[in-house]
Amino acid sequence: NGDAPENAGRFVRFVKRKPPTTLSDAPMEHVAYSVLALGDTNYDKFCESGQLIDKKLKEWGGTRAMPVACADEATGLEATVEPWVEEVLGKLEATCAASAGGGGEEKKDDTVDATTTLPEQLDQKLVVTEETASTSVQLSSPAPAVTQEIAKESTTSLYVLYGSATGNAEHIAKDVAATYELYLKNPSFIGYFPSVVCCELNDYKKKCLSQWETEPPSITKHGVIIVCSTTGNADAPENSDRFVRWLKRKTTDSTQPFKHCAYAVLALGDTNYDVFCATGKVIDKRLKELGGTRCCPVALADEATGLEETVDPWTGSVIQKLAAECNGSTRIQGSVAPPAVAAPVAVAAPPKTIVKETSSSSSLEEKKMEFDETVPAVSQSSSVGVATIRNLLSLLPKDAITAVDNKSLPSMVSSLSSCELVNDEELQGRERGNSVADNMTVSSGSSGFHYTLNKPYESTVLSARYLTKTNVECAKKASELVLDSSTSDEKIVEAKNLYNSHFPLAIGDEVECTKNGKRVIEMTLSLPDDFTLEYQPGDSVGLIVPNTPEATTFILSMLEKNHGVLPSQKISVDSNHPITVEEAIRTTIDLCYVVAFAADPEEALALRLLSSNEKGNDLFQRYVEDQNRTVIDILKEFPSCQQLITLEGLLGCLPAIPPRYYSVCSSPLADRQAENGSYHLKVAFSVVDFLTPSVAEDLNSGKRVGGLATRYLECICSPFLNNPSGSFKVPTVQIFPKPTHEFRLPTNMSTPLILIGPGTGIAPFIGFLSHRQAQISSLESFEAAETASEGTWRGGYELDPEELHISKGDSTGLNLALDYVRKQKTGEIDLYFGCRYSDHDYLYEDELEAFKSTGILSNLYTAFSREHGKEKMYVQNIMQDKPECKQRLTEMILNKDASVYVCGDGNAMGKDVQEAIVNVLADKLESKQSALAYLDQMKTSGRFVLDIWS
Repeated sequence: NGDAPENAGRFVRFVKRKPPTTLSDAPMEHVAYSVLALGDTNYDKFCESGQLIDKKLKEWGGTRAMPVACADEATGLEATVEPWVEEVLGKLEATCAASAGGGGEEKKDDTVDATTTLPEQLDQKLVVTEETASTSVQLSSPAPAVTQEIAKESTTSLYVLYGSATGNAEHIAKDVAATYELYLKNPSFIGYFPSVVCCELNDYKKKCLSQWETEPPSITKHGVIIVCSTTGNADAPENSDRFVRWLKRKTTDSTQPFKHCAYAVLALGDTNYDVFCATGKVIDKRLKELGGTRCCPVALADEATGLEETVDPWTGSVIQKLAAECNGSTRIQGSVAPPAVAAPVAVAAPPKTIVKETSSSSSLEEKKMEFDETVPAVSQSSSVGVATIRNLLSLLPKDAITAVDNKSLPSMVSSLSSCELVNDEELQGRERGNSVADNMTVSSGSSGFHYTLNKPYESTVLSARYLTKTNVECAKKASELVLDSSTSDEKIVEAKNLYNSHFPLAIGDEVECTKNGKRVIEMTLSLPDDFTLEYQPGDSVGLIVPNTPEATTFILSMLEKNHGVLPSQKISVDSNHPITVEEAIRTTIDLCYVVAFAADPEEALALRLLSSNEKGNDLFQRYVEDQNRTVIDILKEFPSCQQLITLEGLLGCLPAIPPRYYSVCSSPLADRQAENGSYHLKVAFSVVDFLTPSVAEDLNSGKRVGGLATRYLECICSPFLNNPSGSFKVPTVQIFPKPTHEFRLPTNMSTPLILIGPGTGIAPFIGFLSHRQAQISSLESFEAAETASEGTWRGGYELDPEELHISKGDSTGLNLALDYVRKQKTGEIDLYFGCRYSDHDYLYEDELEAFKSTGILSNLYTAFSREHGKEKMYVQNIMQDKPECKQRLTEMILNKDASVYVCGDGNAMGKDVQEAIVNVLADKLESKQSALAYLDQMKTSGRFVLDIWS
């Protein structure tokens, strides 16, 4: 409420002192300045600290280069921040230059009458007109102005923008852009758009807006393609949120920025969530309202049923439709319309995302076009991959693998726009060229410094424990490896092997093997002490993990052996700051994907068939997806690929490693009430560890597969899992927040809750319950404080009002808040939890029982699906089959207006739970249709909220 941040308090107190009376005493006499103030109009004192600083610097003798800029977090900081950042250096430079040019004038001004006020002395000393400042900015600014003159023979670029959280939308957009670029390289093809601009939606202002607003001289419209997913329950992806907020602003309507644009939108979503493809629909609607011309209806791709059903036909025709709309005709300018733009053959959510792509380099594209379809009559290849493909196709030794026509193959497209090796001289030049503005970040998050996927926070692992009844002997052995201060990739690999041997998945008792593969860990992570990374119960956190040491080592060895590329060489990807080749392979590309191109003729035939859009779909499912094969597996089983897959090819066709998201299972309010007072959060995750199906025809089937993130986290958490003593090197992980707007506790504590969270779906509800317990504790503390203050004993101490560092407004607010809190009644909470075995994966059993005993939980209902000698029971079964549960659900939902929260695996559970609730309500509402309508009404009003994953 008007307070300065902690790291600015001393400075503000200094400038608030009485200013000097004469210019010679002014400490800011030789300083020109500009102030950007950040605030929130939800508070009474908007940008109080920034405005105070701006005023006081002027009083202390400073020269104001430009008026103070006040950015409002309530409406979006970037609306003010971005224009300010763009002009502040120029304005400041102009003011400084004008002051330096004053020379003798300054000396003359120093002799002014000391009886005049300091502001009057400053006005006499230096006056910078707007004209002077503008001229100086133009002289000093290196950025050329956007010219309005375009050559008559020129046409506009095709703009392809994306908003992506997991990488699917990004990959589709880059596929569309890169495929069209390949057509443009063909001399016989005359494309309507001469070039392509592909970027994130949040880069719209920097790369697109000035062109969109310019009326095209020789064509009717600019062409814009947008591919955007929806995260959470109707949230925009992080790299598109600024664009969406800009679209929604009322001030944008008056400018009609898309009146010269034709557009098409592909929306990605998941029907497991209530609000399907919300962000894409909003973008499509607003583009139309802002003057855009829609060339085709928004396409809605459903991740629950398979994105490719919608993506493939849309990408195959969208450029033709857009070009026809842009030039006002039904055909593309030039000779012949381009063939359908090939789409990714398979697009799915991580961690099982598989993309059947080949190398992106033009040389490989040419080799594909020139492929010799003459095949050996008898199999001559000795590779494991060819043998497996032949077995799966039931081919005899004399039979040849079917040749595939180029038309049925996916295009060899690029996921990255460029990559280049950088020598030491170029590296030094780039480092010298880095500017202050390049390192600035703009955020509209909950704090001024916002951690993101591109700028994560380096968090320390504070503790970890198994939530399952897992033996910790293996963790003890593994900790001896990772406790070494010189922990290397080899140690991580050794630790994984220890876990594999200690937890067999195929040898011994079936139940024991099932339990071995079900390990759940709770991990506690540190947060910044300055509260620049905040969260609320219901939020998620993204973790960034590297590729496995085994995969990284294999690729680096392959590149050095076949192409002479050393791990220590520097490379720039997409013109970003150079990094080593090792770092690029370890952290930049997802080695869980698949590429396919071979030098050996029969290997090439097998891979072409595997990649074909028609003949290879079933084969791809059996060989790649069912067995979770990755790029490393393909390169090993088809060794001739290693000769042709270059560093550029890998970086070109493989997408970035997607972050892994985990629900937070703690409460910031409860953490602050804890004795240690440390600021942290907790997440819970299942260690992905399973066997692929064993198939007689597949020589490498039945292999053990581990999660890229969770197996790594289990290894580095080993010292904590073993309850260690003594000091050791504390591991760190990179994290960033992923807030939710829907999955939140009701603001009214009296609202009854029904929480349904089987498996690790229980995690956010532990945060909910901890938060509710902390809220009740706070209420009790208020009442205890009030009782104590009403007593007669004051301990002999008198309190001076000046010792209480609160204003009258603050004290009034506290009294009002206390009155409100005192009247709050806590609503009842029922929780449904399900797992396989009550003696193994009953997560948070002790905590749940404690919540029930203290009254935080009113009822706890459990279901176990693998109990020996008992029928399988899932949460949806007990909800509609147990009379007690049916009656309770009806009472809570219909009579007490309870809010329902569902969290967990969305493949079937989410829909089954909704079906169970509909069946229960139908008995009271007389029909299933009435129950469905009531459930829809609950969703609309925010009383039924989902947080599910596939």
